[in-house]
Amino acid sequence: MMATRFHLQGQLASPGFADWVCDRAARLDLTGWVRSDGPSAMTIVVAGPPVLVDAMEMACSLGPMDVLVERIESSAHPLDDSPGSFEKL
Repeated sequence: MMATRFHLQGQLASPGFADWVCDRAARLDLTGWVRSDGPSAMTIVVAGPPVLVDAMEMACSLGPMDVLVERIESSAHPLDDSPGSFEKL
């Protein structure tokens, strides 16, 4: 298990993007949270097996059609700081 924080930047103003992130995390059985930091930034923390965390990063980089992710910065995140499910903050 590992936890990673992703900071996304780009054209992220889609009202359903956070819900899309939650759906993808649920499909990958990841725990964590997503928070919008404005129309051009979002923070996501995911915890799970490394290969699934990597899959989540790839999914976010592709995003839904109405979102353009221009940059993703990732960093390690403490495992004990993520919830037992995936939440939208």
